[in-house]
Amino acid sequence: MQITVKVFIIALLSFMIGNIGLAQSNFGFDTRLQDEDYQVENVFGASHTSNSGLISSLFWRHSNAIDKKNLAHFGVELANTRHPRESRQTTITGNSFVIGKSNYLISIRPYYGREKILFQKSSQQGVRISAMASVGPTIGLEAPYFVNYRGRKEQYNPNKHSVNNISGTSGPLKGVSQAKIVPGLHLKTSMTFETNSTKNRVFGIQAGFIFEAFTRKINILPEAENKSVYSAAFIAVYFGKRR
Repeated sequence: MQITVKVFIIALLSFMIGNIGLAQSNFGFDTRLQDEDYQVENVFGASHTSNSGLISSLFWRHSNAIDKKNLAHFGVELANTRHPRESRQTTITGNSFVIGKSNYLISIRPYYGREKILFQKSSQQGVRISAMASVGPTIGLEAPYFVNYRGRKEQYNPNKHSVNNISGTSGPLKGVSQAKIVPGLHLKTSMTFETNSTKNRVFGIQAGFIFEAFTRKINILPEAENKSVYSAAFIAVYFGKRR
């Protein structure tokens, strides 16, 4: 997974270097094209974070223009966070499971934030660059991690289950109905890079950091050190419409 993160970062840097010169020519000037004037934006996206899998979260964001350089937005994100010591093992049946994992950490993150446009996109070229920040509560779900153990589906317990007798996992949906709610807060800061966007269509890349804190430690791996505060770098791709 570290290789995947490096590939994303290299791709992002290449994208920025190839377009930043064109974008900088607009700094300090209002070069918004007439067909790019808009009041409302709705986007959907997916992100990859340094403490989760390839697709770490899905999100929706609604933005309203305050003026030509500033936007206010609100939205919601559904994310999965992994413990840094998670290790996956493949069984003789071809299935796999995470050794020692007892709970998932699923976060529901409603948020409110602001976006500041730093560089406008020129006609037919360049990239629009903006800075974003958002904050909001987190509804943390500590959902049981069920394993297939000797023909039964049970939440993993290191004092009860032998790794040699586990044949796979039952997936995250199995334990959601039994999840414990753990309240928290989160803060996200990022930069966005948009190209080929028009009044009716938007596509962009977002990169930054997220910080999240809960009211207690989340028991993901019972035999490892768990924590209540998480931080990660992330990169996201989003698309949507404007009007």
